[in-house]
Amino acid sequence: MLTLFIIVSVFVLSHQQCCFPSQWEGIQSGSMATVSPGPNPVPVFTSFSYLLSVDYSKHLLYLSGNVTTGGHTTQIKVIRDYSAKIQYVIDLGTNTCKKTVMTDKEVSCLGTNGDNATVVAKTYFGAGGQQLPFTVYKSVFNGYPSTVSVAEGCIPVGTTYHGNNEYGDSVIGSIGYHSITPGISDLSVFAVPANCVSAPLAGSVVG
Repeated sequence: MLTLFIIVSVFVLSHQQCCFPSQWEGIQSGSMATVSPGPNPVPVFTSFSYLLSVDYSKHLLYLSGNVTTGGHTTQIKVIRDYSAKIQYVIDLGTNTCKKTVMTDKEVSCLGTNGDNATVVAKTYFGAGGQQLPFTVYKSVFNGYPSTVSVAEGCIPVGTTYHGNNEYGDSVIGSIGYHSITPGISDLSVFAVPANCVSAPLAGSVVG
């Protein structure tokens, strides 16, 4: 069995730019821990796995899958319209929709597009002749300080992030991406359901 080696070479911070493919799909999965302030904090763990479609040309993002928090699993769909700055979250179990205003901007490039991302390392997974080179950026993800790893062609590999949310809770998490393909196989995933269009705005969300 091939042992996985991670060899990290750290370079001087630079603003080298990479731009994600204009349209792509894949699987996004990860986990997050949230700890509320107080004398006896108890972490709340969240895990998720989504089908992901991203269309930077139309400023749209779609997620569909499962999220488990505190042992409770929910099936959801998420549509983000960055042009309108609106996010729709559909609970498939109850067929209800929550509509919120997004305060964060769409990030289609890392480096010199104003997101202040900087290259901190060029490294690779694997060993010998079986290597996957990737670049690590120091950036901001959904409002949290983060590191973002991308393979050649600016293909997302993974993200780690940490910080405090709007409620003062401490947050730490990681996301991995795999099975990525170019283009959008079904553009109808970005269609906003009627119950989302008529839903009242429920506040604002970072992300």
